[in-house]
Amino acid sequence: MRRVHRWLLARDGDLRATRRAARTAIVMPALLAVGVQVLGNPVAATFAAFGSFAMLLFADFGGALAERLAAQVSLVGIGCVLIVLGTLASGDPWVAAAAMLVVGFLVLFSGVVSSALAGASTSILLSFVLPVATPAGPAAIPDRLLGWLMAGVVSLPAVTLLWPAPRSEPLRAAAAEACARLSERLTAEAGRWPGGAAGSVAEAVDRSDAAVAALRTTFLATPYRPAGLTTAARAIVRLVDEVVWLSVVLDDASATRHRPRVDPTVRAVKTAAAVLLDHAGRVLAQQEPRDSLQGHLDDLERAHRAMAATAVADVEPGGDGRPAEQVAGTPAPSFRAQELSFAVTAIAENIAIAAAAEGRPWWQKALGRQQPGLSGTIASAQQRALAHIEPHSVWLRNSLRGGIALGGAVLVADLSGAQHSFWIVLGAMSVLRSNALSTGQSVVRGLVGTTIGFVVGGLLVVVLGANPPLLWALLPFAVLVAGIAPAVSFTAGQAGFTVTLLILFNVIGRRGGRSGSCGSRTSRSAAR
Repeated sequence: MRRVHRWLLARDGDLRATRRAARTAIVMPALLAVGVQVLGNPVAATFAAFGSFAMLLFADFGGALAERLAAQVSLVGIGCVLIVLGTLASGDPWVAAAAMLVVGFLVLFSGVVSSALAGASTSILLSFVLPVATPAGPAAIPDRLLGWLMAGVVSLPAVTLLWPAPRSEPLRAAAAEACARLSERLTAEAGRWPGGAAGSVAEAVDRSDAAVAALRTTFLATPYRPAGLTTAARAIVRLVDEVVWLSVVLDDASATRHRPRVDPTVRAVKTAAAVLLDHAGRVLAQQEPRDSLQGHLDDLERAHRAMAATAVADVEPGGDGRPAEQVAGTPAPSFRAQELSFAVTAIAENIAIAAAAEGRPWWQKALGRQQPGLSGTIASAQQRALAHIEPHSVWLRNSLRGGIALGGAVLVADLSGAQHSFWIVLGAMSVLRSNALSTGQSVVRGLVGTTIGFVVGGLLVVVLGANPPLLWALLPFAVLVAGIAPAVSFTAGQAGFTVTLLILFNVIGRRGGRSGSCGSRTSRSAAR
């Protein structure tokens, strides 16, 4: 077991994929057994099984537990709407293809608005692919919704109780770390002046630069905006530019060659800013009370006013006597300290907005009561989406390409008349990537993985097909392997998922018949 644990850690460092796979391996076979053995409803069983994949294996929401549960509920609701629409559109191949193109484009494009939507795009697409590619009439809608709702109801306690993932907000953690390191840099720079505590400025600068670079990397590493649409998430996103701005201000101040007399008020501003920045980082990391920033903001404001008064006195008659040209031509330390105080105040106020938003009562969150200083959720989503409605937007092009590919896959699947033809759409969905080059590479690896999966799964079905209890016993292990395999490679993931589907359909088919589980030419005729 220790060897297995080390092997998993080497490929799935935080064990997120393993957690999802283990949950699904427990929930999906149980729901399938209820649908097939208890209800005797293979349609509901099929949608419950794929709903388990969508909600537990493919979706991985971040944030606090309450936010993850809210996202799960939203996924269930969106899936119900799409199942109805997909079923109604499935009767005609051309209508089904057109509907898939439109829905595919909208789902993929919506990822530009929120990381939650981007991360759940596969799950949302699956809730439409399955009904639209398996033709049936409106009479099939209740059974399909029953299976999806079964998966949705069970997914909530599963996410909460079965190895719940720790709170995961990479942008928050990186921003809090950057605030702490920049505070250390300010403290070290203030301490090298007379009257301050000596410290290693060079080491502090290196650590702060590394922390700011890590924050930028975290923000830019994903192809979508790494934050949701909540007030707190949008406030934290604004921290990225402000922290980078503060780092530039400190670099510019360090590069200044002018060394006038030491002004104690400038050092007081730097010290107050360092204390405020450190405390703000702790509030962001949820190590300090949410409402504890105002006192430190007031301290920085008082220090700033005192420094401003001293700076004005210096350039008035009777001040330090420097010519006006010299005062205007060389930024004094007080000027740099003023920039610093503005940047630190902006950072602290944004963190205060995020903390206050998280501390709102649930009814204020439900009613959409916003904190002052940020636009509403809908307005923010519109602004982000409209920014990409232009021909040069890579996100717009990729969404159009994905919608066209999925629509074409549905048309081919429908016109082919093959049993379980929606596998064509699943295959197209699995190999779509953010750019054409990686999609081509994924096609080859996907074909290799699917072929391996068919060989392995086919052999298992041939050998164990006459013994259904063994297939039932094998299904949880197949689901577990299919969930962990993508952490090894894309090819392994495709092979594992194919084996699981072969076992799944063999189990359903033995009880429900060919047309009951996924549709066929007979169901196409009935739909027409």
